[in-house]
Amino acid sequence: MASNSLTGDGRWPRTDSLGSGLSRIGDRLGSGGAATGGRWLAMMGGTALGVMGLRRSGWGGAMLALGGAGLFAVGALGLRPFGERSLHAAPTSASWRSVPSSRRRSLTPERTQAVVTIASDPGAVFRFWRNFANLPKLMPQLERVDVLSATESRWIAKPFSGGEGPSWRCVLDRVDEDRLLTWHTVGETALPHRASLMLSPAPGDRGTEVRLTLVYRVPATEVAALLGVTPEGQAEEALRRLKQRVETGELSTIDRQPRGNGSGTFREATE
Repeated sequence: MASNSLTGDGRWPRTDSLGSGLSRIGDRLGSGGAATGGRWLAMMGGTALGVMGLRRSGWGGAMLALGGAGLFAVGALGLRPFGERSLHAAPTSASWRSVPSSRRRSLTPERTQAVVTIASDPGAVFRFWRNFANLPKLMPQLERVDVLSATESRWIAKPFSGGEGPSWRCVLDRVDEDRLLTWHTVGETALPHRASLMLSPAPGDRGTEVRLTLVYRVPATEVAALLGVTPEGQAEEALRRLKQRVETGELSTIDRQPRGNGSGTFREATE
């Protein structure tokens, strides 16, 4: 009694082995396009599969014969049945380095985070920051922030390297009262970024822990060239001044002191 299986021992061939064989054939075809060697390889493989199918009865033989006929046609016509993806090697580090620098920057955003503890309830902190027009009091590199609507604002930076200072529009993404603010830039800007301000109770009932996160899509050196401050310095300065504003109601006019001067306020902002 004739067997309906694809192998002589009554078992169907493993799909992974068949797929692996076809993949190897596809890779050889792709590496040379419709080159003569690849076409002959497909035609020979198709012929072999067809002969094998004709020697077997049942659905198994029919499927082999059909597959062989298709592979033979591929070789004869110089087609690429395995798709374009198989015709190209996976990207290597060398090919990634060939991508323009502006494209690379968009793929590797730089994340900066600063934390400070403020002796106040979260409501006071949240309300002050929520009004973006207050932010130039915390970020001296800003000329002003124009609040355009409940969710949109325009930020104008002071000129640092001559000419006009950079500007950008921001849109609020999320507003969780007394807990979280998130926003991001929209439209064309030299400083594309997103940011968040997160508030939570400080350990030991010491007030509110404030966490500012900035994620720029340009290197820190480019941020510093346009604003005169790195993202790390921007975040630390903003939280230091926020602490002063909320706790005392006044902003110190003294420039930020070096890290090692023992200033408790500055150390908290950088820890």
